[in-house]
Amino acid sequence: MLVPTSKQKFVHVVGQEMVPSQQFLLRAGMMRQSSSGIYSILPYGQRVLDKIERIIDEELELIDCQKLSLPNLLTSDNWKKTGRWDSTGQEMFKLKDRKGADFLLAPTHEEEVTALIAKEVQSYRQLPLRVYQVGRKFRDELRARSGLLRGKEFLMKDLYTFDVSEEEALKTYDQVVLAYRKIMKRLGVPYAVAEADTGNIGGTHSHEFHILSRVGEDSLLSCASCGYTSNEERAVGVIPLTPTKTATKFRNSTSVPKWIESLDIVPRSSIRINPKFQFGILKESSQENEEKTTLVAVATSGERSVNVIKLSKAIGAVQLVDSLDEIKSLLGEQERVDDMLVCVDQSLYPGQPAARPKDVVDFSKGGEIPESLLSVVSGSLQKLRVTYGDYHNCLPGDGCPQCFKSKGLEGTESKFEPLEMTRAIEIGHTFLLGTKYSKPLNAVFYSESNQDWEPIQMGCYGLGITRLLASIIEASHDHKGIIWPEEVAPFRAVIVTSEDEECAKVAENVYDVVQKAMRSPSCAARSSEVILDDRSETTLGFKMKDAELIGYPWMIVVGKGFLRTGKVEVQQRKTGQKWSLEWPQLASFFEERQRVISDHCE
Repeated sequence: MLVPTSKQKFVHVVGQEMVPSQQFLLRAGMMRQSSSGIYSILPYGQRVLDKIERIIDEELELIDCQKLSLPNLLTSDNWKKTGRWDSTGQEMFKLKDRKGADFLLAPTHEEEVTALIAKEVQSYRQLPLRVYQVGRKFRDELRARSGLLRGKEFLMKDLYTFDVSEEEALKTYDQVVLAYRKIMKRLGVPYAVAEADTGNIGGTHSHEFHILSRVGEDSLLSCASCGYTSNEERAVGVIPLTPTKTATKFRNSTSVPKWIESLDIVPRSSIRINPKFQFGILKESSQENEEKTTLVAVATSGERSVNVIKLSKAIGAVQLVDSLDEIKSLLGEQERVDDMLVCVDQSLYPGQPAARPKDVVDFSKGGEIPESLLSVVSGSLQKLRVTYGDYHNCLPGDGCPQCFKSKGLEGTESKFEPLEMTRAIEIGHTFLLGTKYSKPLNAVFYSESNQDWEPIQMGCYGLGITRLLASIIEASHDHKGIIWPEEVAPFRAVIVTSEDEECAKVAENVYDVVQKAMRSPSCAARSSEVILDDRSETTLGFKMKDAELIGYPWMIVVGKGFLRTGKVEVQQRKTGQKWSLEWPQLASFFEERQRVISDHCE
């Protein structure tokens, strides 16, 4: 076996500290780095990937998903039709062939699979369809880091569904989410499902699947009472009635003009909360292709930061700066704005779940444009609009919105169910796409009900398989090494023996007994789950240390003590528990453990 284990810690990447999964995968001989963000997976690592993929296959087949394979080198044509050729950004690997045609290394396959289905489906009788693949994806990460958690090349399962109506697409969505939950349960690590933003993929409905880990780049806010969980970018919380010291002691900087405060947009009931402002420019094109420029001011409490995703979803894509003086850099050669919008955040309304309307300040009806505003924009500004909403990042301690609504807790802060923050690694994402891709790529079907051509309703569902491999280690390890859950361990049991020839012969017999006990006739995947460490050049102690590093769930020790007592020692990696078993007990011990695992395969 090619298992180049190492007791030495690998050299840290310059400016970065290796996360545990990166360190252990290298030390346990499961992967090697080819270049920045690109890794070769060695046999033991590949066995784990194969087992993860097998679990996914089994659960997706139960909901009628079909496996296919899509190319990694894609033409740009379909990406240009959907607009993502330009909007995806610099993370996309773009290249040209010898004829000068544009291609890309696939970061995802929505366009490719939609164009495929568009050519093959014409009638409602051919739907629904659910197709998926397991393949490599490529993203030009600016700063690849953390081993398999953020690389330039990675293995991913992506499922695409096609339905005749929104109602059917929602049913499919719920079925896939349930299948994902079953997959996560079988992997045997703590996970969470969070409401999420749809991002560049688009769509109307989205959830993220996370493995809980302190090295995770995502922050989740959740309620221990009702189970509400959301990504920090999307989380909605009720601001506590009692303001924090940060909110009350914050003072506006000199860059915030006095005239904004004089507009009286902040409620008098919360006058003790001092607002802070950020400014930005919003550019929109009208139907006549005329560009409209709006000056945006966002008011939040002093302790809150602006959530650009929430703000952009509410008013449009906006660029923000910290002060009004910096607006000129966003305007460029343009010297005027057509409109001004003040966005008042709910953090200035403690204990209230909803925003309140506000009248427009109309400069054309006698109001004077403040002089400090004239220094930035021209006198063509006619009116100032004010809107109220949720534009901030939630914080731990904010009230759970679901409990607030269901229990009618308004005005009773003592009964708030506070949100708690945990770190997590995103390993899966589900999207209800609607017709975002089917319309531009003309993926239509002839409808039975409307007797006309309609766009197919779509969904897409991803699972990062190499990221899952690393995430499982992040969630399940100790100072000795990896602690694999039994369903995905490279081998479920290892037999280690001393250098004594008689012990080596006994170990071979133990191998036959345990291998037979762990083989399930109903699950071919379990045909090879035991390995014998028969290296003659290493000591028993060295082999045991290697076994703990690699993380076999079970270690069977055949040492010289067996020659005296006739018993072998069995150790469980997860709990550290040990059993001293006589020869007749060995088979029944592992047959009992096999029954638990076999239930998942049937």
